[in-house]
Amino acid sequence: MSGKQQKPFTPPIQTETMARLLLEQRHWQEAISVYRQLSRRSPEKAADYQKKIDQIKEFFDPPPAPMSPAEEARIRRRIKHLKRLLGKLSQTASPGCRLTE
Repeated sequence: MSGKQQKPFTPPIQTETMARLLLEQRHWQEAISVYRQLSRRSPEKAADYQKKIDQIKEFFDPPPAPMSPAEEARIRRRIKHLKRLLGKLSQTASPGCRLTE
């Protein structure tokens, strides 16, 4: 495998139809890119395009579900434990070694 990074796909034709086709193929980030381009080209429809972008993001990249109180308590205990461990490591680290920012 080569070390070259692949360029993101930019459709040659940026239309609403292209954005819909990209969505059908589950290329939601590219569809958002097309809607942003369309928004810049047609400011009078920018609000409509932004609404579509928001809907796409909500569907394909939903916010995480809220944590249960038990899960939140478990995470808080884990953080507390890790902070204590970091404190102990800081005390035993050699001079000049930075373990915290």
